[in-house]
Amino acid sequence: MDIAKNAKKFLCIDDDRTVQVIVKQILSKSFGSQILECHQAVTGEEGLAMIHNMMPDIILCDIQMPGIDGFEVCKKIRQIQPHCAVILMSAYDAESDNAIKASEVGADAYLSKPLKKGELIFISNFVMRVANLNDALYEKNCQMENSLTQLKKFHQKLASLNNELISDKRRLGASLKDMTELNKQMEEKNSQISSMVEELADRSESTVGLLASIIELNQSGHRGHSERVAEASEYIAEKMGLTDYQIRNIKTAAKLHELGIVALPSVEQKEEAADEAKGRNFSNHPLVGEMLLKGFPGFELIADIIRHLHENVDGSGSPDGLYGDRIPVGARIICATSYYDHVKMSNPGLTPEEVLKKMDEKAGIIFDETALGYLNEFAISNDSSGEEKTMDCTVFTLADGMELASDIFSSSGINLLRKGTIVSDEILTKILKFHNVDPIVGTIKVKQ
Repeated sequence: MDIAKNAKKFLCIDDDRTVQVIVKQILSKSFGSQILECHQAVTGEEGLAMIHNMMPDIILCDIQMPGIDGFEVCKKIRQIQPHCAVILMSAYDAESDNAIKASEVGADAYLSKPLKKGELIFISNFVMRVANLNDALYEKNCQMENSLTQLKKFHQKLASLNNELISDKRRLGASLKDMTELNKQMEEKNSQISSMVEELADRSESTVGLLASIIELNQSGHRGHSERVAEASEYIAEKMGLTDYQIRNIKTAAKLHELGIVALPSVEQKEEAADEAKGRNFSNHPLVGEMLLKGFPGFELIADIIRHLHENVDGSGSPDGLYGDRIPVGARIICATSYYDHVKMSNPGLTPEEVLKKMDEKAGIIFDETALGYLNEFAISNDSSGEEKTMDCTVFTLADGMELASDIFSSSGINLLRKGTIVSDEILTKILKFHNVDPIVGTIKVKQ
């Protein structure tokens, strides 16, 4: 993501002019005025007055100052601008609990003096990235609201057309000529309704696609998971002879089955996203996903499927302890396909047969045996083990001599290294330095 679209405002409140100069020099040199505007205040009172006028995005405030101290300033900032990022700082004191107090008054971070250039740049860069991600999510939410508004308008148009059809039926008895004419009008209106129904279906697919994109945006380390689960679930549903309506709902539920993770705090998102591969006893994202979807017309059955993703066929699952066929068939299918894909992502060295062998041990306990059987067919038919072997690693596990199996991109879209590049110690040093400024997200594929 490009963090330089809109310059962020940075306010430093400190009675030490030397600190002011150092902070401004570090930030100006690291980011530039087009990305970060630096402002200064020497007292808490002056800083609060500037906050009212300029509404900064990031505030760095010293705790020990004449007049009101940094803790009181932080409390007042939370009343004025609750979404602003606040960083408190003070001289290091082994006996003080300034860091704890900073957290209690609502500060987002705490730094010890003397300031370290790397820490200041890292925290500032992190805060700006979070702000830009929030901006992106806000835009997506606006798009969703616009889509929902359009859907409501189409529902109103449908209701209006239905009222016209009822009125037309009352006039059919007037004469054969009138009936013929009215029949023609009804055919035209039915054609309009069919077109609008198709348009509504397209809108619904667009909404699902938008939600899937938001999920992908918040789970960069698991890109493609929902699409792979949807593909496998659709295959199993067709093999089980389900209706087109059921297959469509199952495919949509598979694409949105991790929607609940997006609504969780960022730290919990990572734990929940890896939940299928670690254990499902403490996971609650299916209930969050159900809550988000059940209020939207047409998503009730999809929400019900997502609610029961962590039910076990022997009745030991959650949240309702359902067993066997009492668990919705879509939930039984997605439970198996999602678990399979999570294990594959977490253990890229395992073959499909090895993953399925482990899952077979839980057949009839966690997994539906019929769904597991068809999943075995799908996994074997889509096995790419004959292709060149690759493995996934992070920027910190790259080693000298590794050959890249794919290009490496930074989060802002810069192509850092091409596929086929042989990693050297010099390249590793440069990549790690660049990662501190513009992080590399997701996994990196290298040849085995």
